[in-house]
Parts: sequence; structure tokens; C-alpha cells
Amino acid sequence: MSKSHVGSGPPPTSDRAATPPRGPVAVHHELHRGLVGSVNHHLRTPLTVVLGHAELLTDREDELPPEVRQSLACLLRAAERLNDVVVEVCALLDVACVGPDPHTLDVVDLSELVADEVVTYGDRAARRGVQLVVSGEPAQSCVADSRRLRLALRRLLDDALAQAADQSTVGVASTTTETGTRIEVTHQGADPDADEDGRPAPPSGRDTHRPRPPDGQGLGLALASAVAAWHGGRLVLSPRPGRGGRACLELPARTRET
Repeated sequence: MSKSHVGSGPPPTSDRAATPPRGPVAVHHELHRGLVGSVNHHLRTPLTVVLGHAELLTDREDELPPEVRQSLACLLRAAERLNDVVVEVCALLDVACVGPDPHTLDVVDLSELVADEVVTYGDRAARRGVQLVVSGEPAQSCVADSRRLRLALRRLLDDALAQAADQSTVGVASTTTETGTRIEVTHQGADPDADEDGRPAPPSGRDTHRPRPPDGQGLGLALASAVAAWHGGRLVLSPRPGRGGRACLELPARTRET
């Protein structure tokens, strides 16, 4: 004989049945927390230990043989570079796993944002003789997530400076288009006179400076592209082998309420 519910109240329900279905936003946030937690636990925590011990040994490097000091310096640089990659991955997860939130969108003074970020790269550019040139419309603004937009611009500047030739120019321009806003970052290559196929120009007797290899270029551009997509826009790359390249971050026009 099967058991039946006795009484006037509603039948008991299990916790599983009482749990309302989760929406896509909740799933995205849960995925984001899980991925970032895994990265922090499996990568950042042991990396912090490696960096801590390496810095401890660096404090006593005078007691170490020259070849050990050299190896220690290589270890510290590699650990710091890996730490930068972990930070980049976490930032990429933050953009990719958390959907657009209207509450984070606000009117951004684009002219001020670009100027502020470019200033922070002044010393790095000066060490290689690279000139940073900012242009664009005065008092230009757009509706965007300021924090994520700054993040994307930094990655585009990182990439441009990594690939620009010494004694060259990196330009940043912000303009208003028919469809929205565009931030354009350009850099000059080792041979600005190369043809469209990247073939070098005939020797002119001048000494050209070769660009430094990009450091973490793939992740940086992926992050900038994710930020553009998060805003409903896109990142357009126009490499010009030997002559430099251009990256355009295009954002659609939108109002504060959308």
C-alpha cells in the first residue's frame, strides 16, 4: 500500500523542488565566481609563495655566487610575468563571464579618460624614445563602463608600445562616428617606408630601431576585444607589417538608460 499525505495542510516538498530556477545572470555570476576562485587557488596562491621566497632570497643576494644571482633574477622576472598573466586572465573572466549591467554604465568623459591613461605610460615610452601623441575632439563623452573601458585602453597601449619601434610614435585618438564612439591607437613599425606587403624600403643609410617582441599580446588584445563586445561594440585590428599597426575600439551610441 502506498503512503499518502494525511492532514489539511499542503504536502511536504523537498528543498530541490522549492528552489526556483536560476536565470542566465545568476548562472553567469556563479560561473565567474567559480572560475576566478579556481584561478586564485590553483595559480595565484602558489605563485605568491614563489614570489615571496624569490624576493626573500633577493634581499640576501650579496651572499650568493654570481651565477646563482643571475638565475634568481631570471626566476623573479618569470614569476612576475606569470603573475601578470594571471591578473590578465582574471580580468578577462570578469568581462567574459559577467554580462552587461546597466547599473555600471554612466556618462564617461572620454577626453579626460584617454589623457589620464596616456600620462601613466609617459615614463615607459620615454625610456625608448617613443612619443605619445593624443588627439581627438575636446570634451568628448560616451556612455560606458569606465573601469572596463580604461582596462581595454591600457591593453591597447601595452600592445602598441610593445610593438612600436624605438624613437617612433604611438598615437591615441578618440572620435565620434555616425554609429557611436571610436578610440584609435596607432604605432609606427621599424620601417615606416615599407610597402603594403611589409617589404622593407631600400636602404637609406639611417639606423632603424627594431620593435621589441610583444609581451602577452594575445591576452591583452583578447581582453580589449571582450570589453568592446561587452559594450556591444567591436575591436578592429589593422596590422601593417613593417610599418606599424592600428587598433580601433568601436562602441555603439547608447543612452544612460539602455
